[in-house]
Amino acid sequence: MGYNNSMRIFISAVETSGDLHASRLAAALKKAAPHRLKLCGFGSEALAAEGMEILADLTSRSTVGLLEPLRHLPAYFRALSRCKKYLRKNKIDLFLAVDGQGFNLPAAQYAKSLGIPVVYYISPQEWLWGTETAGKKVVEICDLIISIFPEEQRFYRKLGGHSIYNGHPLSEIVARTKVSGKGFRRKHGLAQDKPLIALFPGSRRQELANLLPAFKQIVRLSRGREQFVIAAASKYCNQRLCREIKDIPVVYQENYALMNAADIILSSTGTITLEAALFGTPIIATYKFPRISYWLIKKIFAGKIPKYKALPNMLTGKEIMPERIQQGVTAPELYALLQKTLSNKKKLQSIKKEFQKLSRKLSAPNILDKNAKAVLAILERAR
Repeated sequence: MGYNNSMRIFISAVETSGDLHASRLAAALKKAAPHRLKLCGFGSEALAAEGMEILADLTSRSTVGLLEPLRHLPAYFRALSRCKKYLRKNKIDLFLAVDGQGFNLPAAQYAKSLGIPVVYYISPQEWLWGTETAGKKVVEICDLIISIFPEEQRFYRKLGGHSIYNGHPLSEIVARTKVSGKGFRRKHGLAQDKPLIALFPGSRRQELANLLPAFKQIVRLSRGREQFVIAAASKYCNQRLCREIKDIPVVYQENYALMNAADIILSSTGTITLEAALFGTPIIATYKFPRISYWLIKKIFAGKIPKYKALPNMLTGKEIMPERIQQGVTAPELYALLQKTLSNKKKLQSIKKEFQKLSRKLSAPNILDKNAKAVLAILERAR
């Protein structure tokens, strides 16, 4: 394709998982059009490592809930204003939004109003628990929706959207990741024959605040019967966990090696649950909101809250892996569930079997390369 050096893509990734996903797509874009694209926008360390010019990093302000985002609104409005100003003042050839619909939808809508083509990657989950009316708004804004689930593509195509589905990118990333569970245990001085429980408390400040107390108590309840390692999702998380966790190893940028080494994972809900499923590692998902926030969510979204919160359960429509939300997030209950699941070989095999089915459903060859080519095709069309 005949690109020149002025072709610029503005990427907006305002969550840690979005930054990681965007960085992998950015690498595929650079591979497909080396030296011909310039990347700028909102992101964090993963996108920076791919050479993107970081204008702002909002990942540490990512939240879930109704009340939790309020304290970050001034910062978000300032960032949105900065984003709009940058889009107005600079030549941008394409706006690529990645997840984070609270910030990215209005940003993408503004880009569209300026005549900038918009691609949404990891689109708003209207297809999962939203409405067709909200879905139509996404379709109106986007020149292309890169779907990561087949149901997502069907939903947006039904509404007249240009949506493609090449498979879930995580399935490709996990498939080509070569990590040794035994090697990880040796590196960190862990016993090869003792159950290893991996703790993934999440990347958001609220997740650490709400889940860490129970996770730390679980380690105390174990009294050495199992061994634990806790994973940091970002540089900020690593600094905080290293300050607060003294009795077990904290690892950073070794998430996949830890997943592969673990006998079972205890995590927050989110991307980690799907990653574990693709690795075939049994996992228990958990999440906890402040009481008032959870009460408001139930009142306002009564009847619209999904039955399941972990992605593997959502996608299959059944509880193939245990999950505990809100009242069930206590150290005694979670530790008892960990022990019960670890000791039940039939249950462990059932989880692994269901994970294999899900992995086959989401897997395909060259997913990231195909997604990158689709983005470049929108660029070419807009010239």
